Amino acid sequence: MAKCSPERYQSVVERLRPYMLLWADSGWSAAIGRMVLIRFQLRRQGSAAPVLAAAALSASLAIGAAVPVSAQGIAGPYLAAEHAARLSDVETAASRYAEALARQPDNASLIDRALIHHLGADRIPQAIALARRLEAIQPGRHLAALTIAVDALVRDDADAALNAIDSEEDEQGSFVTGLLRAWMAFAKGDLAEARTILGDIEEGGSGGAAGRYLAAYHLGLMAIAEGDDAAAIAPLERAGEALNSPTRRLSLALAGAQSRLGDMEAAKAALDARLDRSLGDARLEAAAARIATGQALSPMVRNAADGASEALYGLSRYLVRGNTELVGLSYSRLAAHLRPDHVDAILLAAEFLAQKERHALAIRAYDAVPVGAPEALDARVGRASALEGMDDLDTAEETLRAAVARWPNEIEAHRALGDLLRRSSSFEAAAEAYDGAVALVGTPENRHWPLFYQRGIALERSKQWPRAEADFQMALDLEPDQPLVLNYLGYSWVEMGINLAKAQAMIEKAVEQRPEDGYIVDSLGWVLYRLGDFAGAVEHLGRAVELRPVDPVINDHYGDALWMVGRKVEAEFQWRRALSFEPDEEDVIERIRRKLDVGLDVVMAEEEAAGTPAIIGQTEPAPDNTKNDGG
Repeated sequence: MAKCSPERYQSVVERLRPYMLLWADSGWSAAIGRMVLIRFQLRRQGSAAPVLAAAALSASLAIGAAVPVSAQGIAGPYLAAEHAARLSDVETAASRYAEALARQPDNASLIDRALIHHLGADRIPQAIALARRLEAIQPGRHLAALTIAVDALVRDDADAALNAIDSEEDEQGSFVTGLLRAWMAFAKGDLAEARTILGDIEEGGSGGAAGRYLAAYHLGLMAIAEGDDAAAIAPLERAGEALNSPTRRLSLALAGAQSRLGDMEAAKAALDARLDRSLGDARLEAAAARIATGQALSPMVRNAADGASEALYGLSRYLVRGNTELVGLSYSRLAAHLRPDHVDAILLAAEFLAQKERHALAIRAYDAVPVGAPEALDARVGRASALEGMDDLDTAEETLRAAVARWPNEIEAHRALGDLLRRSSSFEAAAEAYDGAVALVGTPENRHWPLFYQRGIALERSKQWPRAEADFQMALDLEPDQPLVLNYLGYSWVEMGINLAKAQAMIEKAVEQRPEDGYIVDSLGWVLYRLGDFAGAVEHLGRAVELRPVDPVINDHYGDALWMVGRKVEAEFQWRRALSFEPDEEDVIERIRRKLDVGLDVVMAEEEAAGTPAIIGQTEPAPDNTKNDGG
């Protein structure tokens, strides 16, 4: 293959640049057609040409590292921005889009992309400036109109906010802007118009169940902002009926209105309805403590800006998933800009960023939560999780131990520490942390089953089986037939060679509930293997490998089952696959290597002689369709 000179490389980049710009301006279909043509033309120049084309594309994706910025025009920063956007790196994407805009300042599509990523990166002043540029070039774009309206509301200019919203031409934003238009009418004192807008949304069903809930919820909030708590009760109750369970903010709004009306018993019941579904909630518990002393809660919404912030936050909760996730992040940022004390909006943005592995930006958001806020513990837990995502386990543990010291009576502080320690394989320390959480439970209820399940895992892994078994049984008492608990307890019994028939029945029940869970299907295959039903084991373990193809333990199990039915070449293949996926435990690695050297029969004989047989004899009668060949 011909060598690539710098001059030839630069020549290919120059040939590609117009088609990158075509991609930026006209979309994929036009760009791909042109790229096919240029690839054909490059082929005629020699065998190295297609590789040069690929190299040039890679260079552009790598932020144009090999091509001077002055030479590459818009293509380099644009492609770098797109690459960062695909990785959910909103900060880098925002910077690169801004770089591309410096070269093509009137490109509406570029401004739109830059705007949404500046919002996602919480660069609000720059986002407002971009929104105004886009509005001047191409009026009516949804996110630009929304950003301008939010800025106007922050400046207490309801007329400008309404004008911005009214300029929108994008129909997909009509439901969103309907809620905001209602609050802007409220800001102008037109309460009848505001209620009409929300009533039409609730009755018309344009937003489905979510639309009915949000419209009723905001009718209630609007009554609260107006000072009419009595009028807020009915719509807030309708909002609750539209949901399977009340949200935290709906519970607070309803309890607040009831408390200001003097109905402390109803207010307590509204909070309890939500608290009963959680392991604790600092914000609700603080509100409940206030009500217990006979004090009314402060209004959740005081004005139109608060109401618009609540609307954007409520919508963002539905949008931060799938193809709309970046829009949802933008809404949560705008909600916090409208109301800097909207901690739930800040936490939603932080959680999204952490999920996308943008840990540094997530930590910045978590750190924006005031230390004295009821949600401060949630922020500390989230911060520790982000630090864990950055592999800074020591600082994450320090953060959570400090949280336990600051909030010693909060179950979540102890549980979060236990979860971190369990994930880092510090099982004995994890069990101790869970002990602190369980000590705060009092009388266990259904909602506490995960706590006993998690402590059970830590106890089992730290070789405290009697306590672990008791915790698994407690979890099943609280949540009968819970598939995760059925599987873990059943699998543990299988590994210990006890209660095998009962373990099989438990795992079969778990598989019925979660047939696509590779780990649970593996458990069923392994219990059949332990019982000597090797043909049945092959069937289920083969299915488990399909569901979890790169799990080393499942591949190892499948190899053992294949060996036992005489498919020894396939067994060795599975063992090699298992090794390639790097098992965590050294003894597992050594056993697989030994099986590859001498075969499973020899390994089993060696283990039998050492008193640790691979297949433990069953201790209970097996079902009629099984046999025990390896007892």
